[in-house]
Amino acid sequence: MITTQRRRLRALAAAVAAPLAALPAVLAAPLAAAVAAIAMAAATIGLAVATTGSATGSAPASAPGSALASARRAGPRSSTVGVNLDVTGIPAIGQPAFTGRLGTATTGDATERDQADYAHDPDGVKSLVTIANPSGSTSGNTAVGAWDATSDPNVFAMSLKPGAPQVLDVAAVHTYAQCEPPHAPQVQNYVTAPTFAERLLADGENSVDVTGAQLGYPDVTTGTLKVTMTRVQKTTPDTAAEARVVFDIEGTLNGARGVLYRGPIAKVVLGDVRAQCTGMSPNPAPGELVVHKSVDKRYVRVGDTVRYTITAQNVGGTTMLAHFTDDMSKVLKHGDYNHDAHATKGRVAYREPYLVWTGRLAPGDTAKITFTVTARSVGRMPNVVVWDRRPVPPPPTPAPKPTESHHTDTDVVPKHVK
Repeated sequence: MITTQRRRLRALAAAVAAPLAALPAVLAAPLAAAVAAIAMAAATIGLAVATTGSATGSAPASAPGSALASARRAGPRSSTVGVNLDVTGIPAIGQPAFTGRLGTATTGDATERDQADYAHDPDGVKSLVTIANPSGSTSGNTAVGAWDATSDPNVFAMSLKPGAPQVLDVAAVHTYAQCEPPHAPQVQNYVTAPTFAERLLADGENSVDVTGAQLGYPDVTTGTLKVTMTRVQKTTPDTAAEARVVFDIEGTLNGARGVLYRGPIAKVVLGDVRAQCTGMSPNPAPGELVVHKSVDKRYVRVGDTVRYTITAQNVGGTTMLAHFTDDMSKVLKHGDYNHDAHATKGRVAYREPYLVWTGRLAPGDTAKITFTVTARSVGRMPNVVVWDRRPVPPPPTPAPKPTESHHTDTDVVPKHVK
């Protein structure tokens, strides 16, 4: 009865999953849940699992590399692997070791779309796996700095060795990963009706009792397996996204005289999609000006010279046309400007009572401006420099309405004061 229901489920999923795979990712997500609901009704099983993409998890230690490992590779990229299969060699029961991948595509630092290749099978994955409706793709768009990957290895079934019964069945899988800084990375992960040895699987650990006939091993009488299903959905802010479904199969297999084997049996990764935009800066921070002013003397006598130093630095992420205005009106009440302003970058001009500097600063660049004033009479010479943190070119007349300011004070005393 269960076998008949499972066949119905496969047929229905195959009919619906094909048009689903052709839809855009934003539409495929909600329809994947609908596939699950239809499959449950057709198979008259009240236990079919249709996920909503909310479950997340961390891949086991032996899982393929994480987004962090991908980020170490230079340049943006996206990749998809429909099936990544690793079967443990177990001589005691005649299970050969196997490792292989199927349904791969990769897009590098280019504007293009690549389709997953399920026809080419250099590893021989199809000797253990059937996929009725496979699809997947990767793409990149250098103009907007976006990369994505999708995978749909729908109506999947797997055996532990060639010619053995199929033990792991998944009606539909849909995974999706996208990065497009500065927008948040996107991931999707949907699984419909996964079963092992006709036992429905839930997220996390599942205990499954099996027979040798179900696995295809005549020397095995019974066994108790732990099948762990992990739906991975990971994002790294602004830079990377990944999704996949991992099945870890381990347990104890018994023979007529006791335990034949205890340990890992197989690992299956479906829909392994990754997108990384590491190193991309399509929207760098704007230029930001910081100005600091200092004076070499706090007290001077009439006739002494005071040296002022102004530094202007771009602490932002893009080149900017910067400017500041030094209002010298209060300085000139007790001192005389010596018309000796000098700038290491940009241009400095004096239009009494204003000293105005304008220059183009790349990120991290600093301009240094110096000038002197000779004290003429007793009093205080307060000096204020003003600037816009994210400035625009200065107006034609020096009437600034700044957002930032910095001032210095110098007191002028009579010549006879020591």
